[in-house]
Amino acid sequence: MTNSRTGEARRRVRIRTVAVTTGWALLLGFLVPVVSTFVPDAVPSADAAVPVEVEAPDFASEVHQDPWDYSNAADQNTDAARAQSISVSGGKLSLGVRGGDWFTPVPSVSGAVSYGRDGTAESIDTSRYTRLSFRMDQPSSGTGAIVWFNCGEQAEQCGGGITFPLRPGNQVYDLALDKTSIVAGKVPWTSSRMVNLRVVPSVTQSLTQTMSVSVDWMRLYSPTTAHAAFPPGVYDTYSVEALPRPVVDSPSIAEGRDLAADQRGSSYDFTRASGTSGIRVLNAQVTGYGTSGMTAVNAPPVVNDPEVVFPVTPFSGDKYHHLSFELEYDGPFSLADSVGGGKVARLIWIANGASNFQEGEDIVTYSGANARRIDIDLSKGDPVDPTSSAPRLGWSGRTVEFLRFDPNEDRGRNTWRLKSFALRADPTAQGSTQVRFHDDAWVPGTVADVKVGRGAPGTPFETIATNVPVAQGGSAVTFALDQRAPGSYNVEVVLRHPSGGGALAFAKTPIVMTPTPGNDPKGALDTVRRVPGGVEVAGWARDADTQDSIDVHLYDSTTGRAIGVTKADGARPDVRAATGAQLGTGFRTTVALSPGRHSVCAYGINVRGGQNALIGCQDIVMDDGLPVGSVDSVVRTPGGLSASGWALDRDTLDPVGVHVYAGAAGTQVVADGTRSDVGRAYPGYGSARGWTATVARPAGTYQVCAYGIDDAGKGSPNLGCRSYTLDPRPVGSFDSAVRQGATVDLRGWALDPDTADSVDVAVYVDGRGAGVVRAGATRGDIARAYPGWGAAHGFSTTITAAPGSTVCTYGIDSSKGENTTLGCRVV
Repeated sequence: MTNSRTGEARRRVRIRTVAVTTGWALLLGFLVPVVSTFVPDAVPSADAAVPVEVEAPDFASEVHQDPWDYSNAADQNTDAARAQSISVSGGKLSLGVRGGDWFTPVPSVSGAVSYGRDGTAESIDTSRYTRLSFRMDQPSSGTGAIVWFNCGEQAEQCGGGITFPLRPGNQVYDLALDKTSIVAGKVPWTSSRMVNLRVVPSVTQSLTQTMSVSVDWMRLYSPTTAHAAFPPGVYDTYSVEALPRPVVDSPSIAEGRDLAADQRGSSYDFTRASGTSGIRVLNAQVTGYGTSGMTAVNAPPVVNDPEVVFPVTPFSGDKYHHLSFELEYDGPFSLADSVGGGKVARLIWIANGASNFQEGEDIVTYSGANARRIDIDLSKGDPVDPTSSAPRLGWSGRTVEFLRFDPNEDRGRNTWRLKSFALRADPTAQGSTQVRFHDDAWVPGTVADVKVGRGAPGTPFETIATNVPVAQGGSAVTFALDQRAPGSYNVEVVLRHPSGGGALAFAKTPIVMTPTPGNDPKGALDTVRRVPGGVEVAGWARDADTQDSIDVHLYDSTTGRAIGVTKADGARPDVRAATGAQLGTGFRTTVALSPGRHSVCAYGINVRGGQNALIGCQDIVMDDGLPVGSVDSVVRTPGGLSASGWALDRDTLDPVGVHVYAGAAGTQVVADGTRSDVGRAYPGYGSARGWTATVARPAGTYQVCAYGIDDAGKGSPNLGCRSYTLDPRPVGSFDSAVRQGATVDLRGWALDPDTADSVDVAVYVDGRGAGVVRAGATRGDIARAYPGWGAAHGFSTTITAAPGSTVCTYGIDSSKGENTTLGCRVV
């Protein structure tokens, strides 16, 4: 990246954090085990006639729809561990460990973007999941530990944990996490949500000898049944039936419009050179294309800063906010700021409103089987590195004008492969869409309820289908917009098994629903602007099925809230001329909006069969209603200074009071002077918004500040400040000295900034006084240059001086201060 020094500092932070937690983890060997729960060796049985229990809620199954059964590489990120060896294969997690080594079922990385199974993205609800069970095979009779953290930095003070006695062989351990915490900072399990969970197979094992450990399964669960510790299966005296594991297949992130497809006609295809046309690759050498994507090697001039620059035209960050990419690299994972480290990527962009790079936070990338597609929603949180250069504008609400992806910050010539890269919008549908889903723990008789809602997951949703039979391969339910308001909808699917177990899942992205196009109302949203009393919304709307005026409904799409209803019955001769519609199609109304960002949308209401039509949306940011304005200039006046500017209060048409201060002295004025530029910038408020204030002040340097006085007493915001120095010395010029024989005619001007009165000018010839003249003659040019001092500041006089003499003139300070040399001439 451009600022490599910042990147180095960030990686050092991570390395230091790991070192601290590693150091104190070794101290666990001195702790006494206090938690000891062993479960009898329950073995799955082929016998069918046993009581059935429903599986207890399990963190991995509920949050990721994937239990920790080690059937796939995603069950354990092997880079998120400190072990001599670690692998996931054959339904087991296998490790070679020494004393204090660990692995993390729930990992987290500080100072980086949270995504996927990172605990900062999906933290643990410790009030729900209070026990941890697992089957582990190891040879030791020592002590193990479970360690947790409520901060991504994994610092000692935000850590806690318990220890437990080990038993040789293949044993089931069932540990209560809500007991007394005795590890690190002794943070209790139930004190807050946890973002990192570590398992230390042995704290008493030798630091030099490696022992083999394998884990069959692990459950972080809620103890709601007698055998809640166990995963689904049939055992000797009971069986555990799996809860549903619902997965919403559509809407999905992959269904959203891709920026590249919208701007260049097709998505990027990194498997062939022609699929990447227009892309520039800097600080790396592209060596080929294939099924693994574009292969490149970090190269000079900045080896640890490869750049993939995309040929974009300006686009909305609010629309295209789903970042997805697939990236692999050679060698092991490391964040060290050295050769072989720097396994982070980042997004870099330029947004409207600033010319500097917006540097994204580190995106930690993993090695080997841990590398998979990374999906990041740039609209959630602030994706900008907080240590990068200001202004840090972020992604949401911005027009993005430049886009770059830095895939690898290894200081060595590391080889990496970029298989895919996309920026997607939320998926959309007109009129209706298919909600598709399946059950990863399907059993015959599974049924589903499907719900939709405009709010966030967890808020009340509307049920659109209930008791839908679920097929083994998956099912679908139609979601029709019908008379619902167009906009963004979240989707929730609830599955129930015949045994009574139920579980829910949400789609990973909302879907934007719009009406079916056709002979529906048409129109335009012309204006959304702040006016006294609220926001003026204006435009036109008509329905071709009628010559009558139609209703227009207004919504705030950021909340889904209705904000107004108006009639499109105002005269719009321009619309009539262009479309042949009736004259009365215009609408104009004022609505109230709270402070903050809003998206105002207008819908024409269909008078017959068909859909209501979205006429348009416009964004507006509502401030707090306090006065706005500016200090445009500060100039010298006799005995002080004069400041001017403009001010208005968007809550009222009345002129705003302005308090102006120069240091401790101040004055009050009203902003009612003509400012046509302000009238053009703020339509509806008129042009009488200018102000000028004069403050008497002696010589010195002052901060000149103006404050707008709110009509409702909500505050007096600073409209601006300017620094100004009042120099007390006279100013002027010795314009000419013309010899006439033995005499010389002198001309010039002088004035004292402290007074509009004429001042004296002293004349010296070769250092000797030759007289004093009053600078009181009319000088129109001086009056124009110094408004407020008048024209009586010219001087002329005739003196006797020998040829070759030096004549100097001095402006005499009216306050008997320092006089000013106006000039000298040889005559």
